[in-house]
Amino acid sequence: MSFFPLPPLLSSSFSRFLFGFLILSILLPDLASSSSSNTPTKIGKGYRLISIQESPNGGLLGLLQVKQKNNIYGPDIPLLQLYVKHETDARLRVHITDAEKQRWEVPYNLLPRETPPSLKQTLGRSRKDAYTLKASDQYAGKELVFTYTADPFSFSVKRKSNGQILFDSNSEESDPYNDLVFKDQYLELSTKLPKDASLYGLGENTQPHGIKLYPNEPYTLYTTDVSAINLNADLYGSHPVYMDLRNVEGEAYAHAVLLLNSNGMDVFYRGNSLTYKVIGGVFDLYFFSGPSPLDVVDQYTSFIGRPAAMPYWAFGFHQCRWGYHNLSVVEDVVENYKKAKIPLDVIWNDDDHMDGHKDFTLNPVNYPRPQLLAFLDKIHAQGMKYIVIIDPGIGVNKSYGVYQRAFANDVFINMRASLI
Repeated sequence: MSFFPLPPLLSSSFSRFLFGFLILSILLPDLASSSSSNTPTKIGKGYRLISIQESPNGGLLGLLQVKQKNNIYGPDIPLLQLYVKHETDARLRVHITDAEKQRWEVPYNLLPRETPPSLKQTLGRSRKDAYTLKASDQYAGKELVFTYTADPFSFSVKRKSNGQILFDSNSEESDPYNDLVFKDQYLELSTKLPKDASLYGLGENTQPHGIKLYPNEPYTLYTTDVSAINLNADLYGSHPVYMDLRNVEGEAYAHAVLLLNSNGMDVFYRGNSLTYKVIGGVFDLYFFSGPSPLDVVDQYTSFIGRPAAMPYWAFGFHQCRWGYHNLSVVEDVVENYKKAKIPLDVIWNDDDHMDGHKDFTLNPVNYPRPQLLAFLDKIHAQGMKYIVIIDPGIGVNKSYGVYQRAFANDVFINMRASLI
């Protein structure tokens, strides 16, 4: 049995260096082209759609073939499967992956959703399902319309009611981005945007402008456990979704685009275009039609899951930080809130309470169990709550009971099995 335990904390800086080096290498063509010429360096010539037909569940299923192979960032994946379906009246899905090999996706048991039909089992299944391949064609739902161009392959999504284009992946020769790029560890896809669109999202990070996207600032989604006091830093969660607000002839419209991909990525917003540069996985795009911001939030959360109902006390005032090195410090914090007459509902501990940073343990010197229980009785009597942080990493230590029991019960992720 082979396990992949979490690396020690010492290696985290090296991991970030490697990721930074990778991102820099991805950026180099853009930087070089902007300094030497107005014409950007292109990666290949994209893909062409060579067949398409209706899938058994009422969607579209197509086969894409790379037009010109190149080895920039590795070899191209030669054949891609295209799957398109109007999953609800207000939600359109566009899924692009390797046609011959399975690739990593957000696990379907974690986020339940329809599994795309198998291209090998479906193409040519029956003549009545086959489409005559056209240079361009469209596939309309109740609210959204998917339109494709076969060679080079590109697609657009527009609003059916007024023809407003929400997403357009077509790349002109003068555009500062490529046609569809799909390699093992580098994926690229872009969309044109109107200059007056206002985009919000792509968290979590500490951009100085907040959640509104500003042109010519790269947005990196690569979850790192860093302090939120640092600007332009990635935080705990990756949410590759943005909401697009537009004023169309005096009327407000909103829609959202989700790229369901858990790999590290850079998103480049230029004001009139947006480009995804991803280091793995697939393109699994979801378009939510809105048309109001509240409609978008409702449609998005109906797909990813509604927020859990919070207990009443969770809406109170919380105090949390790292650095409470012993229980006396925590007691002083609570007492000083009381002296200052500031209501305090919840006090937190980071990993200071642990014995050697090991989950599910108490430091016997700094957080002795009898004194901690007495402290809890005291604050509970005042209506307060106490929360301790639990980190996901379990240290590889044969004298650590939690590690021993987890190993004996086979609860760790088996990387060999998960990559199949």
